[in-house]
Amino acid sequence: MIVAFRENVEGVLLACAELIEDPNCDLISAKDKDGLKQKMDFNGVDEVKVLGFRGIADTTTLVRNIFGKQGSRMFQRDPDVEGYIAMVLRHRSSAPIELVRFLCSCKDNVGLLYSGKSATGKKYYNFMRDVTRSYHRLCMFSRPYFVNGVLSVKVDSPHQVGDMFCRWLARKNPDLPVSVIEGEIAWIGNGRHVGLEHFTKVPSSLAGSLEFSDARDEVDDMWDMYYDSQMIPNRRNKSHAKKLQPKASASMSGMSERDRYKVERGIANCTLDNFVS
Repeated sequence: MIVAFRENVEGVLLACAELIEDPNCDLISAKDKDGLKQKMDFNGVDEVKVLGFRGIADTTTLVRNIFGKQGSRMFQRDPDVEGYIAMVLRHRSSAPIELVRFLCSCKDNVGLLYSGKSATGKKYYNFMRDVTRSYHRLCMFSRPYFVNGVLSVKVDSPHQVGDMFCRWLARKNPDLPVSVIEGEIAWIGNGRHVGLEHFTKVPSSLAGSLEFSDARDEVDDMWDMYYDSQMIPNRRNKSHAKKLQPKASASMSGMSERDRYKVERGIANCTLDNFVS
């Protein structure tokens, strides 16, 4: 029997359950229905058992049935099984079919996902950590800028974390539309402000044509004024600041480049008294 599953958390868990029940079944994975049809046509397959493309499965119950009681993780901040799978699938080198077979080998022992005792387990645990670090770097170092009133930022991550970053940015700025451009696509958050769905994916060319008139275009200048006026010279710690914002991350936006310059060269002697008549 051939089993086709969708490359998401639900599809992977359903495929695991199916493979445990029938270890001899063959697996096919795809991101969407169009991708599945192309693979079926290419391989000359007419009939498959499709998992994860229709309806919604209870992933919590699936995890409990496959792994039993979840024990302690390697680190306290490691995600649960569903979060682990979601992060691994975002990695540029992720192989969903291999991931399904690895998860099946951890049946009734969820600790094997986090312990790294096998070569495959160590690889996928590192995948999960790589994606998590990539997402955190975007949250820490990417500096959005206003384009036609839309809070926009271009990201260049090796992993598929643009939508995660867009959701985070939208939560931090609920009164503004946000746009995260990732190659040829753009993720739009708080889209209701520009006549779109709350969260949606559009071509990057469309993102540049969005307009929102209520935003302030001078936010960069306001930030510079605040930064310069509140800076306390005797608290300046160059080595600590460089660790928090490495030079490699400073090119993510013009604002972060200026921040880095101020860390290295200092700023003009400027206080709020300069703005009081």
